Amino acid sequence: PISLQIMKDPVTTVTGITYDRESIEQWLLQAKDTACPLTNQPLSKDSDLTPNHTLRRLIQAWCIANASQGVDRIPTPKSPLNKSHVLKLIRDIEVPNLYIKALKKMEALAGESERNRRCMAE
Repeated sequence: PISLQIMKDPVTTVTGITYDRESIEQWLLQAKDTACPLTNQPLSKDSDLTPNHTLRRLIQAWCIANASQGVDRIPTPKSPLNKSHVLKLIRDIEVPNLYIKALKKMEALAGESERNRRCMAE
């Protein structure tokens, strides 16, 4: 999960270690033995990842301060999809005038990330 890139969406695992969301999610998805890469403590594949807002703000401030050296500002990450949002979209599909809009939204969300696809499949 160490990409040697500036973190775009830092999240903290239950072990207290912070990783970039994309990297740790990929690690958890591909690993046979899902353990924290740094502490080797067990993590479940659906482990809760807590956004590290303080670190994200520090990274954004650093990017702004170093913009003159060609460092791009990282965008604010989108909130991860959750079951309640998926259930609302499913209810919207049953409403005739919301049907197409809800399907398009689900398609777009599924295309954004593997995490969204897994959330929809649950």
